[in-house]
Amino acid sequence: MKLSLRLFIHSIYWSVFLMFTIMSGITPKSGVWPSLDAITPHILVNWIWAAVIFYLFYFYFIRFFEKRLLVRYLIFSVVSSVVITFVFLPVHKYLFQEFQIFNYRMFLPPIFGTFIIGQTGCLVRGFENWFTNVPLKNELENRNLRNELELLKSQVNPHFLFNTLNNIDSLILSSPDKASDSLITLSEMLRYMIYETKTEVVPLENEINYIRSYIKLQNLRYRSSEYVEYHFPEVCEDISIAPLLLIPVIENAYKHSRELNKKPVIFIKLNCLQNKLFFTCENTYNSHSEIQKSGGIGLENFTRRLQLIYPQKHMLNIERENGIFKLELEIVLS
Repeated sequence: MKLSLRLFIHSIYWSVFLMFTIMSGITPKSGVWPSLDAITPHILVNWIWAAVIFYLFYFYFIRFFEKRLLVRYLIFSVVSSVVITFVFLPVHKYLFQEFQIFNYRMFLPPIFGTFIIGQTGCLVRGFENWFTNVPLKNELENRNLRNELELLKSQVNPHFLFNTLNNIDSLILSSPDKASDSLITLSEMLRYMIYETKTEVVPLENEINYIRSYIKLQNLRYRSSEYVEYHFPEVCEDISIAPLLLIPVIENAYKHSRELNKKPVIFIKLNCLQNKLFFTCENTYNSHSEIQKSGGIGLENFTRRLQLIYPQKHMLNIERENGIFKLELEIVLS
């Protein structure tokens, strides 16, 4: 917190305290209003008294509270209130001869008041610390979120590379042109993953091209053009999305799909309307597979990224019925 703001807070507090002290000091006694000269020593002593206990808590006793040493804090609060009251009451007796120092009615209220002012000093310091730490906490939370997102992003597609390289290796002798084309496709995917996904969002068109390349390389393994059916929009201008967000769902579909007589085994559809994106992914699976029933780590990462990047801006629906896994997603992108 800036020094000017601290000074402003303390000025407001002591102005209110001074007004309260003056109002309590000018109370008429026996119908006679005291003069300003008569109450000035009273105001001065009370102000010094309050300042001592206030800043004792403000600078020192706050440490016990911050360390959660609450019992020690309470003991010091009571003891310091009693001791400081014993120190300043004789001063009142010296200035005001009619002051009855040993009258419990004159003794207990000052102790209670001293205790309250001390807690106020602790409260003001706590507020200042909280106000100062808010930007730091926000920055730390944002940094932790960015780190978590980077970790989740790095877990998107680790073993796909090994499978693809093995598939390309099998094509080198039988179909070298196809193997070369596949290597170029894989190189473009790696370039996109490493260099173009460091931003918070990427053009949806780039993401679609990456998914197309992924499907193309997966077809090397399944060798059937009917295995997967997909529909992507032709034009996606001025639409952006978090990088590598949808690929875990498609990877999960390939990983747990089960080839039956019915084609396609995997169905993918992506559409965009104004500022909304609609995504659907279906695949047949073994109904006895516990991994597909639970979703797997890939879908857990996908769900977590949605929560971090698009909180309150997405609708996710997952259905598992009759051996078909279906995921439907709607995202508000702006």
